Amino acid sequence: MALQYAPIALQTSVAAASNIAGAAQSPSGNTPGVIELRKDATGAPEYREMRVAFTATDVRWTPLVDRDTSADGWRPAQNFLHMNFTPPLPTALSESKTVFLAYAPAYNGAPEDDDALIKFNRSFGDPVGTFDWNGRTYQYSLPSTLPPLEFD
Repeated sequence: MALQYAPIALQTSVAAASNIAGAAQSPSGNTPGVIELRKDATGAPEYREMRVAFTATDVRWTPLVDRDTSADGWRPAQNFLHMNFTPPLPTALSESKTVFLAYAPAYNGAPEDDDALIKFNRSFGDPVGTFDWNGRTYQYSLPSTLPPLEFD
């Protein structure tokens, strides 16, 4: 009997995880993005994009790996830190820890943006600043951990 509800439960869990994280797809449009930042052994900043990965039994955060990244998803943050972060982002980086940066298009006060802002704040904390990329302004927060993703 419970088996007949498994597809519905999985679909609901997948939707909930996607809504919480907002990072199951590439960060375009109004989808939030999540980046992990750190300094490498030489002190140079590097980052990797994080995504939500789904299996039949699990949902978890995982780094995006492609031909332009290392085997575990890291790439140099050469231009990343020149995106007009306000307040400046480099103060958040240290050699001893990684920092998560969650971002979404900046809130412009439109009523349809209220729900998205509430979900973003619940998942990643209140925005702490903004940055510019591709002619658009984004808000960002610096959560100490990523929100948990669980099947119900």
